[in-house]
Amino acid sequence: MVPTTTIDAAAVYDPSRAPGPVPWPGWRPRALARFVLAFYRTRLARRALAVTVFAHVYLGGAAMFWYHSVLLGEGGPAISPVLHWFVDSTAGLVALTPVLVVILPFAGRHAITRPGVFSRARFAVFGGVAFALATGPGPVLHDNLVGRGTWLADQVTRAWGDGRPLGPAEHIAPALDMLLQVAWGLPVYTALMWLTVTGIRAAGDRARDPDRGGG
Repeated sequence: MVPTTTIDAAAVYDPSRAPGPVPWPGWRPRALARFVLAFYRTRLARRALAVTVFAHVYLGGAAMFWYHSVLLGEGGPAISPVLHWFVDSTAGLVALTPVLVVILPFAGRHAITRPGVFSRARFAVFGGVAFALATGPGPVLHDNLVGRGTWLADQVTRAWGDGRPLGPAEHIAPALDMLLQVAWGLPVYTALMWLTVTGIRAAGDRARDPDRGGG
């Protein structure tokens, strides 16, 4: 197979396509930008991005909400837990979608172990680790933008607060909070990255051959 200068999303998400080798685009910003943008030229890539963003931001956000607010006891404003999760995750949608836009093409390139072979495990580990590291500053940004006592949290509480008394919130030093975020994010986001790429590839298989699902 002849190396290509960009990666086709079909090489990642379409199991019927044998991926060819993709050389490193180099470190020049323009070359990196072209590499990323070329990945999203197909509808398959954009749909896969939407599924991946939803899974990591909202499902992953639920895991992070439980971890920080419940397990670590960092608390939150006087709103329902569901609304708290939704507000936090929607804020994450704005901040983290560009991160996934950049990660997915490079995870796909990393997952092509040799011509014609795509490794979902390598894709999941590369993508999950990169995303977990990118979310490291999340707790600090959360506390300063949407956490208890911020302007946005006060507006949400005024509009949809349920009057529940606020219990004491556990204060965790920012550096430790960021470390804990990454430590919990590594298994969560790696699993979600594996599930999304596996699910999208399986859906493509079923679309091509409806009888494969059995029944």
